[in-house]
Amino acid sequence: MTRQSVQEIKAKDIMARNLITVEPDEEVSSALGKMQQHDINELPVISAKGKIVGLVNYETLLKKRSIPMSTKVENVMTFPPRVSEDHTVMEIAETMLSSGYRAVPVTDKEYIVGIISRTDLVGIIPELKILKGIEVHEVMTASPHFIGDKDAVDQARSLMYRLDVRALPVINEKNELVGVVGLKDLAKITSHEKNRQTRGDTQGGKTSSRKIDVKSIMKFPAITIDKGSLIADAVKLMNKNKISTIIVTEKGLPVGIVTQYDLIELIASFKSEEQVFVQISGLHEAEPEAYDMMYELIQKSVKRMAKFVTPKVFSIHVTRQDAGSEHNAGNITIRGRMTTEHEMYHITTVEWDLALALSSMLSQMEKNMRKDKEKSKKKNN
Repeated sequence: MTRQSVQEIKAKDIMARNLITVEPDEEVSSALGKMQQHDINELPVISAKGKIVGLVNYETLLKKRSIPMSTKVENVMTFPPRVSEDHTVMEIAETMLSSGYRAVPVTDKEYIVGIISRTDLVGIIPELKILKGIEVHEVMTASPHFIGDKDAVDQARSLMYRLDVRALPVINEKNELVGVVGLKDLAKITSHEKNRQTRGDTQGGKTSSRKIDVKSIMKFPAITIDKGSLIADAVKLMNKNKISTIIVTEKGLPVGIVTQYDLIELIASFKSEEQVFVQISGLHEAEPEAYDMMYELIQKSVKRMAKFVTPKVFSIHVTRQDAGSEHNAGNITIRGRMTTEHEMYHITTVEWDLALALSSMLSQMEKNMRKDKEKSKKKNN
């Protein structure tokens, strides 16, 4: 079913009900085995009475590499936020972003009734009309970090932790894209190393991650999508191939990367202003005052625009150029796209100040709408 609004879809509509769980006194080896067997990233930890007491995930197990596989789950589990069946997908997306969890339990009091993963949440994007026109380049992270196919697995693991990412594009000596390595690939190596240590094998042997190169564990070929494709197509590719990261290309060369995290941000960033969905991207998460300023300017402008058109979706992307000084001209570029009932308006402005750039873009868009309205009147008269 195609839906008009992200506010219409609730947790109960998309949550998984057939749960794979683990108990607090089970061993880490059991939890990791269940995750690998069922190809899932998180396991709810359930007490004997059926109450949720925590969550265990790949990140936790990988970061605590020194913990034996015989360790009880209760010693490594975390305590995620919870949502109810009536939470909207926007609220769930915001919860995931603010907490850093890839999945959140859906509860009724203290009892778990379902779980929502990033994959579940991202899967709704093709159903949302307001996201149909968004292209991949508007969401992607440009110039992603790469890892060499001959680099050690330990280097990939360290880079992922430092960048806080779950996957890295892999290139060869010719800088050609040859694959992708992710946390799940690293988890298999970590699990094997822990089993060897448990058996009393010496560390640093042939299977040590210090000696295994990325090429031997990466997935290939890399799943790619053109930067001009629609984001809904990227989601379909992710779901089809059961991946959380897709490489963005232009003329066959890698120029960016889109992850489930980027798509969760996309869902969470839509805010209703006077019945218009406004999506702002490109700002740093530490700039809440910038969001407030922008929404205030947009709200005033949308009221004036409503005299000429019927605004539906307003997407704005901010790009900061490093010009050597924050006062240099051309430091900030704002691209705006307004979808109305009958037309679509695109405006790009470049200024040294965020508020000035936004005001200029809004002003130009209003002028274009006014001109179109006047042309329509003359045509009808």
